[in-house]
Amino acid sequence: MSVRKLWYVVAAALFVMASMTAHATSHARIVRLSYVDGNVQMDRASGQGMERAILNAPIIEGSRILTGANGLAEIEFEDNTTVRLGEATEVRFSELLINDDGDKVNEVDLVRGTMYFGARGDKHSIDRVMAAGHTFIVRNNSQIRFMMLGDQAQVAVLNGEAQFETNSQIAKIKKNDTVTVDSSNSTGMVLAKGVDGIPLDRWNSERAAYQSAYSNDNPSYGSHGMSGSGFADLAYYGGFTSMPGYGMLWQPYGASSWNGWDPYMAGGWMYTSGLGYSWASAYPWGWMPSHYGSWVYLPAGGWFWSPGNSFKNGGVVNNWRPTAPVVQGPAGYTAPTPPSVASVNGARPSVLVGRIGTAPAYLPGGPIPPNFRAVLNERDRIMGMNAMSANGRSGGGASSAASVHGSRAVGTSRAAATQNGHVFVPPPSPSMMSTNPMPHGSSMGGGAASAGGFDGSASATHGSASPMRGTASGGHATSGAAVHSGAHTNPK
Repeated sequence: MSVRKLWYVVAAALFVMASMTAHATSHARIVRLSYVDGNVQMDRASGQGMERAILNAPIIEGSRILTGANGLAEIEFEDNTTVRLGEATEVRFSELLINDDGDKVNEVDLVRGTMYFGARGDKHSIDRVMAAGHTFIVRNNSQIRFMMLGDQAQVAVLNGEAQFETNSQIAKIKKNDTVTVDSSNSTGMVLAKGVDGIPLDRWNSERAAYQSAYSNDNPSYGSHGMSGSGFADLAYYGGFTSMPGYGMLWQPYGASSWNGWDPYMAGGWMYTSGLGYSWASAYPWGWMPSHYGSWVYLPAGGWFWSPGNSFKNGGVVNNWRPTAPVVQGPAGYTAPTPPSVASVNGARPSVLVGRIGTAPAYLPGGPIPPNFRAVLNERDRIMGMNAMSANGRSGGGASSAASVHGSRAVGTSRAAATQNGHVFVPPPSPSMMSTNPMPHGSSMGGGAASAGGFDGSASATHGSASPMRGTASGGHATSGAAVHSGAHTNPK
């Protein structure tokens, strides 16, 4: 099977997998917090109130996300639809369900700040945004910017189309249109031609370009019709390979080079009503491998994620699970189990595992998570970033302490270098994939590196390269010794 066809099959199966996140017969859905930068808090609708948001945390109906004065966040749905939040922004997910007709219904209330809604669903997706007491419908393949300016909401159509609903009437808002509505006026709107750009648009565009390059549009990895939530991160941070006796397996780059690493080394246990404690991985790629399939450890290559039956008969998959099991670990390994935390007034706190910083975790020898914030100038933060003029208003968020469990070493760093105008490394062309199946060039050699940039309590020994062809770091920014000490390494 050609590499391009291999990625096509993988992407198709994973899209089906991500589409089956309905929980039992309740019609509830579970989506993920796909990006966190800076001070971000969330209310999990569990009675706990606001607490620190963890990357890859499950988002259910009733959840709230609040970004602070330096916070940025992104929520990704099953079909790659995204909600991106600028600084000092608050949203509530008032509806996340599947209705009786089988349509996915997403309704988001914008309380304050700036939000980008990127709809990539199909005719079976209904995307609604509530802002300043008004209802907006985001059409498929559209990118809409919503800004709360005091009691007013400003809606700019960056691409595609939106609809404004009022008194049983629907008004279309087309590309490059800007509409302003007021909470005190239930029927009126002011329509202006043209869209004023703001600095935050650059960050939104960069995140969208990353998702598109590694999931939606790149023929080496997938297409709009088959990619699913979290697949772009799988493509960027690891690769699939076929192993005798196990079938198709995925491994994050760098995993084979770090003795002692395991997939549950960094993240947190988060309690959600109806689900109990579920695992939220601190690694950007951690959504699908933490909730579908299972993990296996092979002495010759380290840890691999097995999607299970997702490749049989066009995509037979398991439903979303709070934690993907470890069906085969190394000698002496104890599989992760949810914490036993007593309820306090009906609330159960999150429990962090490892040293979790404000940047995503990475594997030594693997790609460093791109610094998407780098596209913004420091002076853009708050003033000018979330508002078009000095009249724009934005709020702040408070931080809260979180429980910490364990003290495993995990690196957190980012690369800010530019590759072809982007802060992330572009994927290889299909012709390169035909000769080198993984999006990395050279493999790493041996040697040892101290985990000096982590918590000072452990060291990572780098052994032989992965049995997967083309592993390690060619083309991606990787975390060598310089990164361990906190320095930034530029992609080559």
